[in-house]
Amino acid sequence: MADYVELQQLYATYCHALDKGDGELFASVWTDDGEFVGGRGPGRGAEARPPLKGRDGLRNMGSTSGTRHFNTNLVLTPTPGGARGSVYLMLYSARTNPPSFVETAIYDDTLVKTAAGWKFKRRVVWRDDDDVTPFKPRPMPARPAR
Repeated sequence: MADYVELQQLYATYCHALDKGDGELFASVWTDDGEFVGGRGPGRGAEARPPLKGRDGLRNMGSTSGTRHFNTNLVLTPTPGGARGSVYLMLYSARTNPPSFVETAIYDDTLVKTAAGWKFKRRVVWRDDDDVTPFKPRPMPARPAR
């Protein structure tokens, strides 16, 4: 149970740090060799997805703000090296009035327990509008005519 609570806090800290632009705090939720693989929007599925790697790159990524990350429906699965995590993302722009959706996605995470606690080892973002996402929502069935 303690691991589960710590992992929930890891996910929440990720979001808060990123939304506040606190690069140091954001980098602290990753392993030193952590990797972030960003999503691709419609028509961009064939583009290369080079990961952003290491503390410096992650610190820089976490030093911007203007968004609100909402993570829901966390599912954790134990693995020999730690855990797999999956969570839904709803991303809002806080710079528009009213705030507006930027994207929805699923995070596919590799998590490891270190001497300093649980950390993200790797995160892959699969946007819902990505052409090649393995998590593509199924189309709604046609409604019968009335």
